[in-house]
Amino acid sequence: MAMIFEKPIILEGEEGNVVLIYGDHIIGNITKENADLSIERIEKNVFNSSEFESIININEIFEYEFEPENDSHIMFEVRNADSVTYKTIDFKDSETTRKAEKSISEKFKQLGFKREEKQISALSAAVIPGSVAAFVAVMGGIFTWYAKYMETRVITRTRIIKWYVYIFEKVAEVIGFYPFLIITVVLTVCCLLWMFKRMANPPIKISAVK
Repeated sequence: MAMIFEKPIILEGEEGNVVLIYGDHIIGNITKENADLSIERIEKNVFNSSEFESIININEIFEYEFEPENDSHIMFEVRNADSVTYKTIDFKDSETTRKAEKSISEKFKQLGFKREEKQISALSAAVIPGSVAAFVAVMGGIFTWYAKYMETRVITRTRIIKWYVYIFEKVAEVIGFYPFLIITVVLTVCCLLWMFKRMANPPIKISAVK
């Protein structure tokens, strides 16, 4: 059976690693040496996909998407007989990600994928930063409340607590709750500014669906 990608494509990945696109697989987060070895094994038909943590069978891809100006990764929706999962392949930067998508787009078109490039809505653009802002606000509020509680609590008995709780309590006793409050406010404001910026100028999203 003919391979989907008959020639290997090697692209820069995270932390000095590479991404290999060859045969019927996309392999992320591997060293250049392992990529060369994988190429050899694929050509000899002795390749074992279970040896890799970040690997996608191209035949199981149903959709992929990314924001070309912002993302240093492409997210793939993978479907097989048992499940639907979402896997991310990380690249060095957004420029390398665009190069990667350009390398696979024509072949994916031949496989029946319909590619679409469009600007997302302001509401959709706000989802991720809005979620992050809400998470930061809630968690920061909990830490601030607990630090405030530490100032007024009265210890009546010996407690057995986790080591990280012990460290947090000691830090809170020393610095008080104000630093936690200030950090929470600053981070929440930064997330909100990020959200408003994306809403004012929603990014372009490229997607391809089979």
